[in-house]
Amino acid sequence: MSLLSSVSPSLTRRALIAATGLLLAASAPLLHAQAPAAPTVIRIGSPELGTGTKPFPGANPLAVVKAKGWLEEEFKADHIKVEWTTFRGAGPAVNEAVAAKQLDVVFLGDLASVIGKSRGLPTRLIAVVGRNSNSYLAVAPGAGIQSFADLKGRKVSVLKGTAYQRPFDAFLAEAGLTEKDLKVVNLDWPGSKAAVVNRDIDATFGGADLHLLLDKGVTLPVSTKGKGPAFSIYASLLATDDFITRYPAVTTRLVKQLVRASQWASDEANRAALLQLWGDQSGQGEAVYKAEFDGESLKSRHSPRIDEAAVSVYKSVVADGLKLGLIKQNVDVDAWVAPQFVEAALKELKAEKFWPALDRNGRPQP
Repeated sequence: MSLLSSVSPSLTRRALIAATGLLLAASAPLLHAQAPAAPTVIRIGSPELGTGTKPFPGANPLAVVKAKGWLEEEFKADHIKVEWTTFRGAGPAVNEAVAAKQLDVVFLGDLASVIGKSRGLPTRLIAVVGRNSNSYLAVAPGAGIQSFADLKGRKVSVLKGTAYQRPFDAFLAEAGLTEKDLKVVNLDWPGSKAAVVNRDIDATFGGADLHLLLDKGVTLPVSTKGKGPAFSIYASLLATDDFITRYPAVTTRLVKQLVRASQWASDEANRAALLQLWGDQSGQGEAVYKAEFDGESLKSRHSPRIDEAAVSVYKSVVADGLKLGLIKQNVDVDAWVAPQFVEAALKELKAEKFWPALDRNGRPQP
């Protein structure tokens, strides 16, 4: 008879369980060591909003972070590399990269981010990067277009799947039109600018960079300035669920640098330096941004808080997207947003009171 067979079955089971427990306890430090607390690289993506001579994520605080190297500085001691990629295909191309698991953090306009989320992209909205950006209608020389009502039957470009499509459709609705009443062409921004200057199209709808065309005979008869939330554009920073879950501390540190840049970009004393930075980085010159921000408070444009005003805007974008057929699935905005990272950064920077939290009507909350 073997020694094992002489031991009672219950005692044998207890011994096996104890041995298993000791094995798991011994391997726990190894398992923990295999789960890194920080990534080796942070992959950041955004639309390409410059001339292409320098990668430019747009006239927003993220461009300040990039130009000043604040993320690289933040993570240098941790040996974490920061990779910046801009996409000429704008929001749709950024969303494709997220779907392919090629990016960790992205900057997107409101509609593009909503489209991605509605299609199942595993993202969370972690900070607001820009509020109430304006859009413009650029008209080809001699086209004789003064309003959106004049676009009926005309050949007009708008980059579909980007934030500009929502105010474009809102203007059309205001004029009693839809995209079906026009010959809508889906062109990227460089292609649109060239086409309207060459009169290959009658008009194009886009951002502040259309001011660059004024000296080429192009006119800007319509803009969203003063039109309110249904026409203005928000933009935000998103991170993948996987990145946030694995690296919550790194996410907070990343957002902290964005909040730092937002505070710098909100200071009116830095207006000239800010416009020059954007002009240099974009290759477009500061006059474009002087026109966009003329008469507008920098502080109101750059609050990073995910407050009721921001949540309300994104809910409106979802509702409009469903109504216009731009998205097919609803997005639960309340479950999507993750304001804890901004609030933690504000507390660490002692900037909790720098920007008031706004209610859904844009008024400071008590």
